[in-house]
Parts: sequence; C-alpha cells; structure tokens
Amino acid sequence: MRTDILIPPTEKTADHHRPVGVDARLRFAAAACLPVRFPEQACGLCASACPTQVIDLIADGLRLNEGCIGCGQCAAICPTGALSVDGFSLPATLSPSDAPIHVDCWRVPFAESPPGALRVPCLAGISAGWLLALFDLAAASAERPILLLDRAACGGCTASAGMADLHATLDEVGEWLLACGVVAERLPRFVAQAVRGPLAPNIPTSAGEVRLDRRGFFRGLMGGVARRAEQIAAVQFGVDDSTDRSIVLRETVAPLERMRIVAALTAIAARHRQEIPAQALPYVSLADCSAHGVCAHVCPTGALVCEEQDDTAELKFFAARCIACGQCARICPDRALRVSATGGTAVVEVLARWQAHDCTGCGETFFGAGETCPGCSKHQQLFQGMAALFRPSA
Repeated sequence: MRTDILIPPTEKTADHHRPVGVDARLRFAAAACLPVRFPEQACGLCASACPTQVIDLIADGLRLNEGCIGCGQCAAICPTGALSVDGFSLPATLSPSDAPIHVDCWRVPFAESPPGALRVPCLAGISAGWLLALFDLAAASAERPILLLDRAACGGCTASAGMADLHATLDEVGEWLLACGVVAERLPRFVAQAVRGPLAPNIPTSAGEVRLDRRGFFRGLMGGVARRAEQIAAVQFGVDDSTDRSIVLRETVAPLERMRIVAALTAIAARHRQEIPAQALPYVSLADCSAHGVCAHVCPTGALVCEEQDDTAELKFFAARCIACGQCARICPDRALRVSATGGTAVVEVLARWQAHDCTGCGETFFGAGETCPGCSKHQQLFQGMAALFRPSA
C-alpha cells in the first residue's frame, strides 16, 4: 500500500508527492488514516465535514468525487493529519509587533487584505490547533490578538456550512486560553470588515500552487510546532528516543491535531505560570478491570499503554495522545472504561497496576487478580454454564 497519495489519483506518476493537475490541493496520507490502519476503527469525520459531500469512504481509504472546492474543512477535522490542503501553512516566524494578526480568505482580492494578513483558502478550514499554533507563534514579542475577518459574504459561499463549526472552535479555544491566563482582549475573534470590490466566485487555485514533498509539507503545516510537540512529548509524556517504542508507539498513528493543541497550550500556559486546562484534554476512568490489555492493543494513537516490569504491570494513559475515539471502551470485555472528551491532565496517569500470578489452570504467568488467567477463567465459566444447561431437572 502506498504511504502517501494525492487525491484525486487520476494520473499514474512516479512521484507520489507531486499534485495531479492544478486543482489537486487535497492530499491523503493513507498511513495516517485511522480506518486504513485500523479497519475496525470507524471515523468518517472528513466525509461528514465536507460541504460539497464529495468524499466517499472506501475499503482502502478515501475516494474524492468531482466538486472539491479546496476549503480544507476535511483536513481541519482530521485528528491525525491524514488529509491536508495547500494554503494553511504557518510561517516559521512573525515580525516582532504588538499589532493584531489578520486572517483573510483567498476569495478576497489581495489589495483588500490588511498589510501582512495571513490568507487561507477558507476560514472554515481553520482548526483549533492552527489557531493555537498561530497564537503561540505570535507571542514571541507579545500576545497579539488574532482577528478573523468577517467579509459578510460567507452566506453565499459553498463552504459556508463550516462557519458554524469555526465559531464553536473559537469559543472552545477562547475557554482554553482564558484558563491559561490569557486576558479576554487578546482572544482570537471575528471582526467585521466590508469589502469594496467583488469577491472571487470560488476559492482560487492559483494561490495554492505549493509544491512540497511530504517532509517539506509537514514542516510548513506545523510551522515549527511539530518539533516543539516532539520535545514536549519527550520531556512531559515519556516519549523519546530512549523509550521502548515497541511499547509506546507500537503500530500507532500520531494524533497531529491533538499534539499541536497540547504543544501550543503547554507553551502558553507556562508563560502565565498555569497548567494546561483540563477541558482541553480527554479523560479516561477505569473500574473493575481484569487486565486483559485489549484496550491498549486497539488504541490507534498509543494513548493507552501496557507496560510490564518484573512482577508488575501498569496500564498508563497519555491524554496528550488521546483523540477520545472510544475504541478502548467499545472493545473492553469488562466494560470497565469510560472516555470523556474533557477533564484530563497532561501528566501521564497510571490507571491500573497488577501483580504477576501463576495460573492454577495452565501454569502460565498472568497479571491481574484471582487464581486463573483470563483464558482459563473464560473456559471455566463456559464449562460451568454448559454444565448448568444440561443438568437434569429435579
């Protein structure tokens, strides 16, 4: 399977990183797609977010039908960065200033945008991670407010359906920033600004003529935040080169949006001597666990990890990697897990700790409670059930 393809794949080329045609701004990295890597993992967020309904979910990934407008809403909602759209890269640095940062739409003529404005294909394609990364990037000299320009023209745009989600994202990001200690006057917000001339009828394609390989694309997409996320993960979440990656990152997908959010909030909160707000991180609770370990095995991002050390085993939870997909709770044989989208902490939590025992049934060493391993216990329960079923009636 190719690890990185472009949508639509209408032409066969030797270079899988090169856009196919002038309109091929939407890219699909199959290796990062949850349903591709984990067939049992339902997702479909991109298809539901697409305002033109041109994305179909198929067995080996996605199919893009005619009608993509390049708004970026599918990429904004993708938790792993499997989808990306040209035009949403952040600069590596910003000029020192305390002036607001304006964000404008490609449909607006260049001459109508304020000097130095960041222009994106569509404001509805902005994610929480993008906003926070920009806010953190701009705070090198001062925490500059981010002003999203409301041109009063979204109502007639095909991509307008996603503006409600953007308003919800702004509210969510605002709550996180306030909890980090940022004053209300500095929060990202919409400001109305009329346009004198006509807008482009559709999102232009010429402004999106970006030719990047996969490595270059991610450098631009993360705007340096990816490297910061890796550093924070190494220090704060126990993920570094000295860690046994076969345990922590075994066949997992990096949740780029979540890591981007955590990286930015960590830096912002630290400047204000605060902690990352609990409402920005998922929370997992555990009760009556039989130490099957299935939850860690199916976790697509490595947020749940089982680690064995000598005669003990621990189930650890990395909230910074959790996308609250609920796969662990659905698969748990004991129904012992509960997942919430909020209430977590950046500190790695030990959800459970078990002692090693020798099974009285098969003799194998297992972790958990009782005298028999889960396999033998299941066989005993099955045998007892069958015996009760066929027991002669009195």
